[in-house]
Amino acid sequence: MTRRRWLLFGAAALAMVLVLVIGVLSLRQLTPGSAPGAAPENRASSASTTPPPPPAWESTQLPGYDSDPGLLALTPLADATGDPVTASLALEPGALRTGGTVGLSFDARELANPIWDSETSNLTLTLSELDRPVLRFGGNGVDRHMWWTSSGEPAPDWAQVTVTPDDLERVAAVADDVDAQVTIVLDLGHDDPARAADMAANAQKAFGERLIAVTIGNEPNGYFHPNQPQLAVRGENWGPEPYQKSLREHSAALEEAAPGLPVAGPGAYDAPWWRAFAEAGIPNQRALTMHWYPLWDCEGPASSIANPTVEDLTSPALRERAHQIVGMGAEIADAHDLPLWMEETGPTSCPGTNDTSRTHAQALWTADYVMTLMELGVERAAFHATLRACQGGAPMSPVCATGSVEKPGEIVSGRTSYLALMILGWMPDGQVLSPSVSGDGAVMVHGVIAEDESLTLAVVDMRDPARADAAPVEISAPSGFPADTNMSMSWELSEGATLTGKALEAPESLLTAPAEITGEFAGAPLGHTQPLMIASDPGSVTVLTLDPVRDAGPSDGGS
Repeated sequence: MTRRRWLLFGAAALAMVLVLVIGVLSLRQLTPGSAPGAAPENRASSASTTPPPPPAWESTQLPGYDSDPGLLALTPLADATGDPVTASLALEPGALRTGGTVGLSFDARELANPIWDSETSNLTLTLSELDRPVLRFGGNGVDRHMWWTSSGEPAPDWAQVTVTPDDLERVAAVADDVDAQVTIVLDLGHDDPARAADMAANAQKAFGERLIAVTIGNEPNGYFHPNQPQLAVRGENWGPEPYQKSLREHSAALEEAAPGLPVAGPGAYDAPWWRAFAEAGIPNQRALTMHWYPLWDCEGPASSIANPTVEDLTSPALRERAHQIVGMGAEIADAHDLPLWMEETGPTSCPGTNDTSRTHAQALWTADYVMTLMELGVERAAFHATLRACQGGAPMSPVCATGSVEKPGEIVSGRTSYLALMILGWMPDGQVLSPSVSGDGAVMVHGVIAEDESLTLAVVDMRDPARADAAPVEISAPSGFPADTNMSMSWELSEGATLTGKALEAPESLLTAPAEITGEFAGAPLGHTQPLMIASDPGSVTVLTLDPVRDAGPSDGGS
């Protein structure tokens, strides 16, 4: 073929290619939905460029929480048709100072859980939603099922988990990330002082100053009980005096292995044991610790106020009972010049699911109970929790794992009571005020005065939102400030947050993050001659911040 023929053939072929290309482009431009001149769309390619959702460990799971609610509009006073309530607050001498005082208690077996400091867990992010949470590790497992070793010995047959120094280091990393203070319970059940002291020394090394105390044994008053033979770790002669003897032996080993390490105790729910610890004469006593689950009457009669029911959980009688029981602990602690800690608590000690489990009522009680404990002088409160599965594994826990019972996994979720701990964490550091509130106690007002003179109120309304109406609440300015104080005499309402639910039995609570107040209550004043008037919604916790109003200085002249 001559060169000319090659050129002609090439030109023809090129022309055919150009026709095909132009035709395809024209068809693409006529495709429905495409703009003239737009680049060709490859639907498969476009779908593949959609960014995937972030992995579960990079976010929290807090059902009902609205982190960006916008402005907060409270219920208008005109709609508050319920019985009116009046409240006053006072700063008492020696009032408790708040800040980093509330958190979670776990069974000591959870120390070995790989979820701590895992790159594929959201536990650290979740705990960060609390304000410098307290973390405590103890529970029934520490004296019965946890084996500690720092030298790799094989575990005995009774052990369910083995805890090592590496486990403590992982938990300590989380404590650093969330700015937590930690307490750890040592095994007293197996009567091995040297091993318990070795665990304490390793914990001191891992946690440093974050380890504020250890406790020798968990609930020693339950080491022998005729009605609970499955929990027995001592014989029928066990009592406060034998406990004191064991406590001194373990304290001596502890002082040798970790000199000066503070000891709290007894972690019990009975007054004779509180006295036994306080009067044991061991060194480095840090605090008197008690446990209390107010709804303990698992199959009680209707006349009982301690049944695991929503009715008993939201009854004002439970607050009165707290004043009695916790008040006894406070008296013994004061008599021995020790602070009082509530190292393990929750709504009920009854096993399994009951009417109070996973309810909005649990959130309301949690908020009111924490504030009541602080008003009684309790410096530290830890709500018992587990990292087992949400369904079938942890009915009362504020947090739970989202996997199955067999494989709980490393992604955790917060429940209604966790939202209650969150809203309390937004209250500032300051001194707790003592409340006096009219009515039957179903509506309660708590308060904290901060160092910057701001005033924060927590209005807890335990009434059933399905049956009650909003009620007007008149709150007087706090009293009791020293004569030479610089505290402001007036405040104005600036922001707030709410925890609400559709019914006391509802399985979900709704929490809004702090937001600026709008509507008729924006900038509402509070002074010694002008009480604050608000409406309280049934079944709610309303946290309100009032900023101090500074008096204008003297005029510097001018017309």
